[in-house]
Amino acid sequence: MCLSRKVAMSELSPLMKEILENGGEVVFTVKGNSMTPLLRHGRDEVCIVKPQDNILRKYDIPLFVRKDGKYILHRIVKVKPDGYVVMGDNQKTKEYPVLPSQVIGVVKGVWRGGKYISCDNLWYRLYCRLWALGYPIRWVYLSWKSYSRKKHYV
Repeated sequence: MCLSRKVAMSELSPLMKEILENGGEVVFTVKGNSMTPLLRHGRDEVCIVKPQDNILRKYDIPLFVRKDGKYILHRIVKVKPDGYVVMGDNQKTKEYPVLPSQVIGVVKGVWRGGKYISCDNLWYRLYCRLWALGYPIRWVYLSWKSYSRKKHYV
């Protein structure tokens, strides 16, 4: 039997960490639009696992806890010796550093419309690289979008 109810990530965190430490997987529905179009708010689910050998790579999507206590899923755009540079697919601002100690797990795959998409899938990996290459165009588009909203409300 599967029960479905809304629970704060801070309440689930100790249980998630225990499950992941014991080799398990955690699945939940994503909230927020920072990873659109890959992850759609309230519709798509992610499968989180413990990173192999606690090593994350460029294009991985870690679940981490910010210093303000918020739980975030953002893509790694660069790996540095002292942490990760991350950014949401629907954002133009990079966040750095995300320390390995902040990381709870990493996305193994995504469920969209009942279909599972593995992060090891060739098409998914191609999507990641193309999405990263499109950053300059997205930056201009998101800047324009933000500017036009501000101009509209002023």
